[in-house]
Amino acid sequence: MKVFIIDAFTDQAFKGNPAGVCLVEKEISTATMQAIASELNLSETAFLRRSETSDTDYSIQYFTPTVAIDFCGHATLAAAKLVLHHLNKPFVNFTTFHNLKVHAGSEGENIKMKFPLYDAIDYTPNKELYEAFGIDNPIATKFAKELDMLIIEVSDKTTLENITPDFAKAIQSSDVIKEVVVTAKSEDAYYDFYSRCFCPWIGINEDPVTGASHSVLAKYWSQVLGKTEMRAYQTSKRGGFMQLKISSNTELEVISNAKIIVEGKINID
Repeated sequence: MKVFIIDAFTDQAFKGNPAGVCLVEKEISTATMQAIASELNLSETAFLRRSETSDTDYSIQYFTPTVAIDFCGHATLAAAKLVLHHLNKPFVNFTTFHNLKVHAGSEGENIKMKFPLYDAIDYTPNKELYEAFGIDNPIATKFAKELDMLIIEVSDKTTLENITPDFAKAIQSSDVIKEVVVTAKSEDAYYDFYSRCFCPWIGINEDPVTGASHSVLAKYWSQVLGKTEMRAYQTSKRGGFMQLKISSNTELEVISNAKIIVEGKINID
């Protein structure tokens, strides 16, 4: 089986968020996919299988090193990079295990994808969760049920960058939340907002760059800033960028790039 490691949401090697992408030629078990994802030990690994009737339609499944997940933005971008710029297809349509449809095509040197756009509602977590993240005075806290994701806005970029979570305490504080995204308004001219993403509940303490979180952040910041087009930067150690455009109440256009770092083969027989 061909396997690739691709850095997503960046145009530089060893930045952004690395994902494994495996080209599946014959059916393999969920247990085998989980074992491969564990072996690669990246935050997510995507498994692609081309449709028998179209070379631009693929099924896609996502695994962290420990569990299967419904959707992963950076692994989808990595998969799109592979199909569009390595296999040289004009566009690609992905269908997830839960029948979510994701389209991607080239946008100059970059890649444009269509993601779902999710609402978030006001939410008050227990004080232990705030304490786990060292957050005293959040500006707002929202919850997106579709992704079991909590969004917490803090006062500024410095506060965001100084967060040092107690991950063990975070896990104990909630059995509902699977991901906490802390975000802050930008004070510079280029980006509109910043974020960091923490997922210890699914085996990832801090995710370097997270496409799925922006499916929630885009609508949140659109309402705050009064914009439908925004630039975002996830300010992890590796860092990554994306351009966002809300095209409807349920759909988000995401433009970014990726770099193929490793190409190889996994022997599973």
